[in-house]
Amino acid sequence: MGVEAVGIEIMTRHQSEPKIDALYEAWGEAFRRQNVDAILELMTPDYVLWAPGAPELDAEGLRPILRAAFTSYAITSTFECIERLVAGDLAVDRGWDVQQLQPRSGGEVKVNRQRVLLVLRRCADGEWRFARGMSQAGPAA
Repeated sequence: MGVEAVGIEIMTRHQSEPKIDALYEAWGEAFRRQNVDAILELMTPDYVLWAPGAPELDAEGLRPILRAAFTSYAITSTFECIERLVAGDLAVDRGWDVQQLQPRSGGEVKVNRQRVLLVLRRCADGEWRFARGMSQAGPAA
């Protein structure tokens, strides 16, 4: 049975879903503003992150990590989508999370690229939010 038979739409990197794309734009803007509350508002209440070598984190568990990161770095975050699967109110994005970290103490910008698999949920208000995240270190930039 193909994915079309179960109602899943596959979008390649050249296709988009405007409201999901707006979520990533809001994410990037919240990072530029270093607004931890705005970042967490883009997550579902039951958000979970699985990062290599780290315990499972929920949105509130990320709060002190983000605050500490913003204390040390000016961070920009972008997403390079390779594949998007959409089925009703759920979407799965596979791609690259790219973060540029400018040390506040000076020095060279660090670029972190990590492979990510993200589950997004369209919530009752019609807005898409991040529900799950899994990351894997990518090659050195």
